[in-house]
Amino acid sequence: MGRKAKQEFNWRGFVSVTTGLSFLAMSITGIVLFITPKGRVAHWVEWRILGLTKDQWGGLHIWFSLIFLVMAAFHIYLNWQPFLNYFRDRARRTYALGREWLFSLIICSIILIGTLADITPFSSLLVWNELIKNSWEVSSRQAPIPHAELMTLAEIADKVKGIDSETMVTNLRAGGIDVESAHVIVGQLAEENNLSPSQLYATAVGQSLSGRAGEGGKANSGKGYRGRYGLGQLTLQQYCNRIGLDVNETVEKLRNKSIQARPDMLLRDIAHGAGIHASDIRDILEQ
Repeated sequence: MGRKAKQEFNWRGFVSVTTGLSFLAMSITGIVLFITPKGRVAHWVEWRILGLTKDQWGGLHIWFSLIFLVMAAFHIYLNWQPFLNYFRDRARRTYALGREWLFSLIICSIILIGTLADITPFSSLLVWNELIKNSWEVSSRQAPIPHAELMTLAEIADKVKGIDSETMVTNLRAGGIDVESAHVIVGQLAEENNLSPSQLYATAVGQSLSGRAGEGGKANSGKGYRGRYGLGQLTLQQYCNRIGLDVNETVEKLRNKSIQARPDMLLRDIAHGAGIHASDIRDILEQ
């Protein structure tokens, strides 16, 4: 009976376990967000992975990141004295820790400067991220205008040529979708009918839409590729591969027009050096 009937709550253990779990969750959500399509695509086709939307993954990432930061702060607080003793003892015995601090500072500084300066290889990760996000886009399922899911049928009809709001309402009703007027918001109406905005829009304009909402597709390739999204993030080599051009001939073609370029240069950098827009580079190459 001398022992306590109930053990005291172990705060150190709680903080350590919560820190580890939140770090794991934060890492998983971060990886998912790295490969997610851009918002205009994710919201339009109601993209999901493991049943969760991009916004839900983003919300989880924010919360687990916050929990990790709070628990990390508590972890330092609970272990503050051993933490200080570690540095003090090591400082007395050797200068190795000083070299470790310096080496760590140099690495972090290089990453910071390289990323902000947008130079290889630091820019390569960002280009790769852009390519992954663009790879989800399928021309047949792109929104007629950015963030069309937030607009009404009437607003879309006003901005897109060849589309009549009354016809869209008629097509939707013929497809079994109850719509009161053209002033209903596309995303809201789609959610009420368990459809993605892209599926609802396809019905509204009398088109058939193959595939299920949330499935990823590859970006357009071949001569018809126009690179509407993230064009400037592609290197000249990547763009030539997409549209089937020889990169060496392309470099020479640009030089003949007084545009300096290398295969590993981003299109936006080539365009900036020539004082033109990246889309102008595309037009020159596809002539």
